[in-house]
Formats: sequence, C-alpha cells, structure tokens
Amino acid sequence: MRKRSLALAVLSAAFAGIAATAPSASAAGSSACPDGNFCLWPTFASYPTPVETPVLVTSDDWSGHIDGLVFQNTGSRAIDVEYTTYMNNGTVPVDGTVCVTRDKFSRQFFYNPTTVHKVTWRADNTC
Repeated sequence: MRKRSLALAVLSAAFAGIAATAPSASAAGSSACPDGNFCLWPTFASYPTPVETPVLVTSDDWSGHIDGLVFQNTGSRAIDVEYTTYMNNGTVPVDGTVCVTRDKFSRQFFYNPTTVHKVTWRADNTC
C-alpha cells in the first residue's frame, strides 16, 4: 500500500512538471543541499525532505555520469541539466535537457530511473 501511495504521489508530481539537474562536485556530508549548489540524491527517500547524502553536489559546471532521482538548485542562477531517463521498465533510453531554477526549499524529481550527464550554470536565474 505504501508503494502504491508513493507511486501515486510521484505520478501526480510528474504531471505537474519535472525539472532536473557539476568541477567542484562532491558528495556532501549531510542530507541538505548547501546554499549555492545543485544537488542530486539517489532515491525517492529524499523527497520531499532529504534524508540521505546527495550523490552529487556542485557549484560549477560538471560533466560525467551519475544516477539520481531527486534534485535541487540552491544557487542564484538557473542550470541546464542534460540527462538520459529510462522508460518502459528501463528498456527505452530517452535523452533530454531541463532547466532548473533556484528553489531553496523544495526538491524536484525525475519520474523514471535517470542518469545525469552534464550540468551547465546559466548567467541568471531564468530559463
């Protein structure tokens, strides 16, 4: 039943819209996203309140490959995040880019398993 409730909550949020998205990248020592950073958490356990350490914390442009589901931008500028999400039980990869603006108090998430490939900070906080 808990899984069903979580699935319904995730589905509802997905329809509301997703926004995703590292040189000074590191794993943080706490579950919160430090001010001025983009953070990515590995599971839905960190939605809506982080309870685990982020797998990515960055305040600069970043590229690589890291899996995650929940993310937050606490920086003063918007970010473009390039990613691959895996649909149809992980059998269909779909590449995308999403712009994430500053939102210090809430986290967003990808609906399906996702690998983030690139984080690029914009000049301002607009998408």
